[in-house]
Amino acid sequence: MVNTQQVEQSAGAGSSEEIERFDAIVIGAGVTGLYALYRLRQLGLTAKSFEEGSGVGGTWFWNRYPGCRFDSESYTYGYSFSDELLQEWD
Repeated sequence: MVNTQQVEQSAGAGSSEEIERFDAIVIGAGVTGLYALYRLRQLGLTAKSFEEGSGVGGTWFWNRYPGCRFDSESYTYGYSFSDELLQEWD
């Protein structure tokens, strides 16, 4: 397991750049990753998301089908935690 000190040493080796610090990081910006980032920030934590793709969406970023919608009653695909996002989704 890598500890914070090891990461700081390797990230800052020979560099005068300031190291960014976060309370949490989220790997992936799919449906779950975006919600995790939202909740962490809502709790007052500093958090950052890292995504391999050039945009958010997870599976839906890599598999795009113009005009396709997800046929599910699942609240997780509707972002019901945010009225603003829910309105945009509909």
